[in-house]
Amino acid sequence: MEVDDEAVARFMSAAHCDAEQAQFFLEACGGNHDRALHMFLEQTGGSYGAQHTPHAARSGGAAVQAYTAGAGGALPPPLALLGAVLGAPLALLGGGVRLLVRALGWSAALVGAVARRMLPARVTAALAGAGRALAAAGAEVPPAQAAADFARQFSERYGDRRPRWQECGWAEAASRAHSEGKFLLAYLHSPEHQDTEAYCRDTLCSPAFVEYVNQTFLCWGGDIQRTDAFRLASSLNVARYPYIALLAFSGPRTRLITCVEGGMGPERLQQVLAAAVNDHGALLWQEQLERQERETNRRLREEQDAEYQRSLEADRRREEERAAAARAAEEAQRAAQEAAERARAEAEAAERQRAELEAALQRRKSEKRLALPEEPAAGTPGSTLLRIRLPDGSTHQRRFMAADPLQVVHDFVDSLEAVTALKYSLATTFPRRVYAADNLGHSLQELDLVPQAALLMQPEDD
Repeated sequence: MEVDDEAVARFMSAAHCDAEQAQFFLEACGGNHDRALHMFLEQTGGSYGAQHTPHAARSGGAAVQAYTAGAGGALPPPLALLGAVLGAPLALLGGGVRLLVRALGWSAALVGAVARRMLPARVTAALAGAGRALAAAGAEVPPAQAAADFARQFSERYGDRRPRWQECGWAEAASRAHSEGKFLLAYLHSPEHQDTEAYCRDTLCSPAFVEYVNQTFLCWGGDIQRTDAFRLASSLNVARYPYIALLAFSGPRTRLITCVEGGMGPERLQQVLAAAVNDHGALLWQEQLERQERETNRRLREEQDAEYQRSLEADRRREEERAAAARAAEEAQRAAQEAAERARAEAEAAERQRAELEAALQRRKSEKRLALPEEPAAGTPGSTLLRIRLPDGSTHQRRFMAADPLQVVHDFVDSLEAVTALKYSLATTFPRRVYAADNLGHSLQELDLVPQAALLMQPEDD
C-alpha cells in the first residue's frame, strides 16, 4: 500500500523517528496509523520521545517524579550514517510488505467475486459484514470518541463511582483545566498490564480518592492503544504502568508537574498529588492573577470601546432622528396635499354621480308617466285600489285593473316625484310578502292585490 507524505510526516511527529522508519511501519500496517504506532512502540520498547529530568526519588516500589520538559537535538553524523545503513534492510522489507499487501488485496477481491457466485447470499452478506467490522476496528479513532469510549468502558467495568473523565482529547482537556485554573490529572491506561485491574478497582475507584480528585482536578483518561493517549505517553517517556501525570497549562506551555509510575494505594497517591499541589499551586495562582489582570484590562478596553461606540451611536441616532423628522414633515405635507386632492376628487365624483342619478330619475319619471295607462274610475268592475307608502313617510294611492301586471304598479311608483331610488321592491306588511323582479309579469289578481292592498316601497340602491 502506498503511504503519502502527509501520513509519514504525521507518524514522524508522533513517534519521533526518521522518514524511513515511518514509511516502513505504516506500510507494514496497511497505512493504519494506530496499529503502526503500536507496532513501533513494541519494537522500540518506548525509548523515544521528549527527554525529562527527574526531581523526586522513587518511594515504596512506585516512581513518584516531577519532570521538566527538554528538547532533543539532531543525531551526530556517524549515528545518522549508521541509521541509514541499518534502515536499508527495513526499506527492502517495506517493499516486500507493500507487494504482500497488494497481493492480499487482489486475492481478497478474487475470493469475494468467487464467493458471490458460489455461496448463498446470506453467507456472502455475513462475510462482507465481518470484513467491514474488522476494517472499522482498525480505523483511527478521533480523540473525543476515544475518550468517550474509555469513559464508557471504565464505567461499565468499574462502576459509576470514578473520576469524572473528560470526554475529549487530552489537549482539549488541558485547555479546559487551564481555563478553570486547575491541574489536569491524566491517567494512561494499559489494558494488558498485570497491575491495571487492581489499580483501577482499588485506587482510582476508592471513594475518598474519587471525591478528592473530582473536587481538585480535571480528570482525563486514555487507553494507550489509541493514538491520542499513545502520543501523550510517548511525549512523557512513560516507562511503567499504571501511570498518572499531573499537568499544568495547555498548548505549547503544557508542563508536567509530577507523575506516578506503577501501582500505588489511594491514600499514598492522594498524598503525592496533594504535595504537588502545595508545591506548584503557586503556578496556577500566578496564572490566575495574570489572567485576571488581562481580563480586567480587556474589560476596561471593551468598556472604553463600548463607551466610544455608544457616543458614536448616539450621534448617529440624533442625525437619523433629525433626518427622520424632516422626512416626516415632508411626508405629512405631501399626505395632506394628497388627502385634499383625494377629498376634492371624491367630492367631484360624488357630485357627478348625484347629478347622473338625478338625471336618470328624471328621465325615468318622464318615460313612466307617458307609458302609464289611464287610471280606472272609481267603482270600475275588475279594478283594485293600492296604497303605496314611500320611505319618506308619504302615501300615494291609485286604482289599477286587476288584470294589470305588477310592472304597471312599478311604472306608477317610478313616476312619483318623491321617489329617489333607481332600484327597489314592493312588499305587503300582513301577511309579509316581498314582490321581487320575478313577479313583475304576474297580474295583480294573481298576486292577491285585489280588491285593495297596502304596499311598502323598499329601496335597494347601493
